[in-house]
Amino acid sequence: MDELRKINNILIKDSEINTLKKYDIDVNQCSSIDEVLFLIDQIIDDLTDEEYDELDYVSRELMERKYYEKVNK
Repeated sequence: MDELRKINNILIKDSEINTLKKYDIDVNQCSSIDEVLFLIDQIIDDLTDEEYDELDYVSRELMERKYYEKVNK
């Protein structure tokens, strides 16, 4: 099951953690979604199309989660 976890201040799914590990991005070392997005941005231009799509998906998911965390309800 792909559950959301809270690591530091980041809500992230297990599958997203595994994808990021594949590219040497350790969520445990990050303190915010912005930091994770920054690390993705640093490597995304040097990837194959398939790798790009994989990280782009994670990036979009994190940005959406960040948006909904900040929206007043």
